[in-house]
Amino acid sequence: MNPIALLSPSAALGSSTSGAGGQQYNPQQMQNGQTMEARVVEAAGDNRFILDIGSNRILAQSDSVTLSPGQSLQLQVTATTPQLELRIIAPTLQQFLGHSLSFIGQNLDLGPLFQLLQQPPNPAIEMLTPASRQILETFWSLQQKPLSGKEGGEVLRQIVDNMGLQLEAKLGRGVIDEGTRSLKSALLEIVHLFKESERIGKTGKALLAAIESFQLSQLRMDQEKAFILPLPFPFLDQGYLLIDQKQDQETEERERKKQLHFSLHLALTGLGDITVEFLQTDDGLWMRFNCDSQEKADFVSQFGDELRQQLADLPLRELFFSGTADAPGADLIRQLVPSGQSLLNTKV
Repeated sequence: MNPIALLSPSAALGSSTSGAGGQQYNPQQMQNGQTMEARVVEAAGDNRFILDIGSNRILAQSDSVTLSPGQSLQLQVTATTPQLELRIIAPTLQQFLGHSLSFIGQNLDLGPLFQLLQQPPNPAIEMLTPASRQILETFWSLQQKPLSGKEGGEVLRQIVDNMGLQLEAKLGRGVIDEGTRSLKSALLEIVHLFKESERIGKTGKALLAAIESFQLSQLRMDQEKAFILPLPFPFLDQGYLLIDQKQDQETEERERKKQLHFSLHLALTGLGDITVEFLQTDDGLWMRFNCDSQEKADFVSQFGDELRQQLADLPLRELFFSGTADAPGADLIRQLVPSGQSLLNTKV
């Protein structure tokens, strides 16, 4: 839980003009469940730290987590007696960086987990809370729905909303209601309940890591103004949609014409790795199918005319085919680590 104990009120070290969140907090008036933002000002030794909370700088102690000066925290009050205690509830990028990146791009296939949870004679799924059972069943049902037709976009929206990519952000804002029920919250419960079960626990951890890899990816991509949308469908081995939101200010033409650039990064049984790039402007749509071999690209190109007919309402200006695609995970890591940078920070 990463508890942090605020020392006695007399340990308040005065006011600060750089308080987090623009609110003032009196340690003697804090209540259970209250949330707040804090910044670590400095380390005071012996697991003690000076926190900037609102307009106060307060001495705090933690024996279970190491804090670094400059680090931002989202805290929630968990106890007021005999001393004030808080816990870290919103993960930052640093908390995710310790996780393996091997799950980047991995699909969320609930099939194996459902089979393990429903094995007789005593189905383990009965040990879950009704809320977790419901979200698992809802998510699985949504994954089985077809994406064709106008309803496909709504199905995708519901799937992404139910994944729990914003779980920590909602908890950090103090939102604790049906909106926080998600696949991630259900997987957290499974990992906790079945931590001694190698099969169920291991499967749950793998799915949880897949979700957190997308959270990590989005955190890293915020700096590049890009948005990643997971595509957790059974017919895909891996898949995500990457939307480029960068504004190119080098040409006036870009400002005059609305442009949308996005790409699908997929892995499919039989066809292998495919990247489909889209550039949409007021004049029409440009598409490039990039397969992992020229032989596959030549095969896909045979369906070019059929694709043009399907997109008759949206002018398809150009359609290209190539054979140099990489795996979705490799593409994503390349996005996370721009050229000339390293995934590991070796500075001390």
